[in-house]
Amino acid sequence: MAEKKKKPIGKIVLIVVVVLVALGAFGSLSGGDKGSDSSTSAGAAKTEQTEEKKPEQEPYTISDETLDTSNPYGVKITGTLVNNTDEDKSYLQIEYNLYDADGAQIGTALANINNLKAGGTWKFEAASMEKPEDVANWERVDVSGF
Repeated sequence: MAEKKKKPIGKIVLIVVVVLVALGAFGSLSGGDKGSDSSTSAGAAKTEQTEEKKPEQEPYTISDETLDTSNPYGVKITGTLVNNTDEDKSYLQIEYNLYDADGAQIGTALANINNLKAGGTWKFEAASMEKPEDVANWERVDVSGF
C-alpha cells in the first residue's frame, strides 16, 4: 500500500500571510505623498462632501391621488405614479388603508401593474369593495415592486 504524502498546509498558510503583510507594508510606504499640497487635499475633500450631500431622488413620484366614491358597490383611489428609476419594473403595487369615521381601519385598496418602463407613467386605480358611505379617510401605505 502506497503512503500518501501530506500536503504542507501550514507552510502554505504561512507563505500567504507573509506575502499579504509584505504587500500591506509596501502599499503604506508608497501610498502617501507627504509633500502634497494641502489645498489640493482640501479641495478633494470638499468635492467628496458635495457629492455625498446630493439628495437621492425618490424611486417613484405619486400625484393626483383622489378618492372616488361614485360607484355604490365600492371605492377606488386614483392617481398617477412615475417610475423615476433607470430600470424597467416587472411588477409594481400600490396599497392604501381605508378608515371609517371613528378612525378604525375597515379595508384596503390595491392596484398593480406589470412592465412599467424606466421613466414611465402609470395612471392607477386602487380598488376596494368597501361601501362609499363607510370610507371617511384613507392613507397610502406602500409602493413595492421589482
